[in-house]
Amino acid sequence: MNFMQVLSEFLANRFPFWGVCHLSFDPNNRTLYIRCRSSRIRTSVLKDASKLIDLDIGIYKFVVTHPDHSDIIIQPSS
Repeated sequence: MNFMQVLSEFLANRFPFWGVCHLSFDPNNRTLYIRCRSSRIRTSVLKDASKLIDLDIGIYKFVVTHPDHSDIIIQPSS
């Protein structure tokens, strides 16, 4: 398994109610992009923002995207 497969399965098990999201990872910036297919899924992801920050998985920033909304960046405060 590669990194994205492991990460996808981990997040799917940890947050099963998110539904279908497209994930992409930028290893240079340690950023995970979460592209939500619906506003409902986007809302679910945003409700779990604090849980995402608490994960110790080597990702420094999460960017939640949706075509009809502005991108939201979730990262720990410096």
